[in-house]
Amino acid sequence: MKVILIDSGTTNSRLRLYDKTTSEVLDTEKIRIGVKDTAISGSNNNLKAQLKQGLERLLAKHQLTPSDIEYIAASGMITSNLGIYEIPHIPSPAGLEEFAQFSKVTQLEEFLSIPCVFIPGMKNTIDSMDPRDLVACINEFDVMRGEEVESFGLLKQFDVNGKGMIVLPGSHTKFVAVGERKDLLYCLSTLGGETLSALQKETILSDSLGSSLIKSIDQKMLECGFEAAKQYGLTRSFYHIRLLDLFSDLDANQRANYFAGSVIYSDLQALSQSEEGMGEIEWMIVGGSDPLRKAFSHLLSYMNKKWDVMEATDQQVEDSLVFGASEILANCKDLFLKNASKGSVCDENSQL
Repeated sequence: MKVILIDSGTTNSRLRLYDKTTSEVLDTEKIRIGVKDTAISGSNNNLKAQLKQGLERLLAKHQLTPSDIEYIAASGMITSNLGIYEIPHIPSPAGLEEFAQFSKVTQLEEFLSIPCVFIPGMKNTIDSMDPRDLVACINEFDVMRGEEVESFGLLKQFDVNGKGMIVLPGSHTKFVAVGERKDLLYCLSTLGGETLSALQKETILSDSLGSSLIKSIDQKMLECGFEAAKQYGLTRSFYHIRLLDLFSDLDANQRANYFAGSVIYSDLQALSQSEEGMGEIEWMIVGGSDPLRKAFSHLLSYMNKKWDVMEATDQQVEDSLVFGASEILANCKDLFLKNASKGSVCDENSQL
């Protein structure tokens, strides 16, 4: 039987046609739309329309009808208030069973009335706080949607033991702490990716950086940008890009590596100063897309040579979303897909 997996983020969405019998991804449809469109326009109508069109293209390409699809599994920002079907975050720590337990099933016209399982995101549990002064403890708060699926999918592919950290660079860099039982302990997010993009497109640095930012990794320049942000501060290191353009022989790719190194320093500083601490971390798995994946992998090792830093391959990153969704659904033996109106669990014979 075939299923469709939807991962919808801030700026992009992916639809994957998956054959459960052969465990093979048959096709992928990438759509350049995410919840940022909803935030800007004030409506999710365009998001709904484009996802529906993507589903229709995927089915038509493989000569399938909606009845040929057993179910859709959707994760990411699609379950946020800016997405299609909002589900509250579940509290940390959370394992596969908790994510499965709080997944919801419904049938939507924009998803061609195919039963759809919406997988929730996670929020940090705050042990102690003063409700009168949330600002003082705001750094303990964090949320994620979609990264839980990718995290479980990466854990499926790496043989790790003890406590560790999954690093997921993207529009928002996500650090996901993993416990000894492979449950997700907490997360920490930054705007690292959006910072790189916004400054490259909307500031004077546009003239000093290539349109695609990093074309190839330059480890030395990554380290130079990292150290510049540490020594001189983040915004001053940004202005270095302009100065390097005016007074050095460095090319656009070298300057872009310097730029990325300074932003990654700020991300890793946030991680190292988090209240949870980094003393018990035994391993790190770096996912996400290149070239940021390689840049983070190098600078994590550069920052602390004691960490066992493992860089995922392109295929492992691609497979993580499939494996993660499958792992979550496999842990919900009672998830009922035949009667979407109930939106919860009740059929022990359901095969996911």
